[in-house]
Amino acid sequence: MTITFHVDNSSLKGCSLITGFHGLGATGFISVKHAVTSLSADLIGYIETDRIPPFVSMEEKRLSLPFEIYKKDKFVFVLTNVPPHPKERQSFSKALAEWAIDEGFSSSYLIGGLDSRLRPTETDKIRCTVTKKFKDVESVGIPLLEKGLFVVGPLAVMLTYFEINEFPAIALLPYANPTRPDPMAASVAVENLNKLTNLAMDVSQLITDAQRIEMEIQEFNKQRQDRGKIDQHTLYI
Repeated sequence: MTITFHVDNSSLKGCSLITGFHGLGATGFISVKHAVTSLSADLIGYIETDRIPPFVSMEEKRLSLPFEIYKKDKFVFVLTNVPPHPKERQSFSKALAEWAIDEGFSSSYLIGGLDSRLRPTETDKIRCTVTKKFKDVESVGIPLLEKGLFVVGPLAVMLTYFEINEFPAIALLPYANPTRPDPMAASVAVENLNKLTNLAMDVSQLITDAQRIEMEIQEFNKQRQDRGKIDQHTLYI
């Protein structure tokens, strides 16, 4: 399978790669999308695959393609607007990791999610995994993923190739709702990304989105309960 990176003449040497996918709570996608928007990052290229998803949309008077590459200062963001085709998921992740290594990137920050049902306590918000070449993460207070739990999917593939090639990388894994998009989990990821990179991304919009979703769910559940009461009453008329 062929994965091609179409990038302008921007120098990428020494940059940090930031990316995520549509995993638990779509946390990676939401986080990267928020980062690109809040930082007003520049679009510098695209990724082409043999099985590129057949979806495009219009955004700010231009076509938005499935896999876009953005840059802000020394940070490069790969935004997967659409998940890679299942048959290309592994090759896509491998190519992305190899591209970062070959282009001379300095590090990578990956964003995923953990099933919130595995949360030890209500105060636990996030875990992380790191390659042996990543700087000491304990100084920023992010606990490592417990033994016996696993990272799966595209992030696992990327971490594998980063570890093999002795490349500094960390995966930020906030606890996320496994049944729906979770902007609150994304806000946790972005807040911790801020600590690690000295970026200053505002997360207030993510928190607002999370509160809106919760209100919509509560209203839906209330309507369903009220409808059930009406149906039950009708049975006895």
